[in-house]
Amino acid sequence: MNLSEKQRELIERIGVFHEHKGMQPLVGRIIGLMLVHEDAEVTFEEIVEDLGVSKSAVSNALNFLQAKERIVYHTKPGDRKRYFKLKIQNWSDELEREIMDITKFKEFIDEVITERGKKHVEFNSCLRDFSNFLVFFKKELPLLFEKFKKEHG
Repeated sequence: MNLSEKQRELIERIGVFHEHKGMQPLVGRIIGLMLVHEDAEVTFEEIVEDLGVSKSAVSNALNFLQAKERIVYHTKPGDRKRYFKLKIQNWSDELEREIMDITKFKEFIDEVITERGKKHVEFNSCLRDFSNFLVFFKKELPLLFEKFKKEHG
């Protein structure tokens, strides 16, 4: 696919966003390419060509995305190529699961609060607030998704 300058810039910005979230730079750019690509799927060769990166880097990034269940691939009869695409059909389930995983951190915070001394009152208070927020968040999140489904679904 011939990418326009605007598409290339968007792919780069998506890549930088994911990079700031801790992903490898190429992983975010592959996500960006899959989002921008007109067919919503890309071959290994297209990724190498469109992003101008090595085959080994693409292979590693695709393996990472597959392990994280962020992409899937399919083949076409008579074609040996694999076509990769984002696993976006169940985005709300994935997002809810990912966000709920964040709330599991509360267990550690509560244990830290128990183990800490009383010397740093302000810090301990912030930890309790964070723990309380995670309880609130975990309770409210399903309601938020339900409200969205009612309004848009």
